[in-house]
Amino acid sequence: MKTKDKKKLFLLFIIAHIFFYGFLFFIHSLNQKNIISFEIAFFSSLLIIIISYFNYQKNIIKNTNKYQFYQMPNIFIKNYKKDQKIIKFKKANDDLDLNFKDKIKNFTLFFTLFKLLAYGILVAGFLFLNRKGIFSVFAYLGGISALLLCIIIFALCVKYEFNKNN
Repeated sequence: MKTKDKKKLFLLFIIAHIFFYGFLFFIHSLNQKNIISFEIAFFSSLLIIIISYFNYQKNIIKNTNKYQFYQMPNIFIKNYKKDQKIIKFKKANDDLDLNFKDKIKNFTLFFTLFKLLAYGILVAGFLFLNRKGIFSVFAYLGGISALLLCIIIFALCVKYEFNKNN
């Protein structure tokens, strides 16, 4: 991710926080309970997304090392030409049923130790807030939703810039 893109994503995070706090101020429920619930949900969801990104990046780089490249391909930035054709090959005897080894490989790809730890932090934050009596359902769901909305807007901005440049 380029530095310019990181700044845009950080700016989106700030705008989401300002918008949510402004909305809470507008409905007269800006209090410590809502702020803590929002922040714990937002940052634990952010941790899940960051860990997932690095996990998939590591897996893709590991799988591309099987092939001999003169230069390591940058698979996270799409540099396609407009007239380039993408050819997909299929096996003649392509089965949709995976064998047990492939199922275990896919399971371990999705559920790594760090990702399980990130989900554990999300649940632990929920339990912490609930046991202390400061849990706000609206703020907790707002924190998760605000992060997802920021990621969707960021993806659309990056796609728009890519289409504009090419």
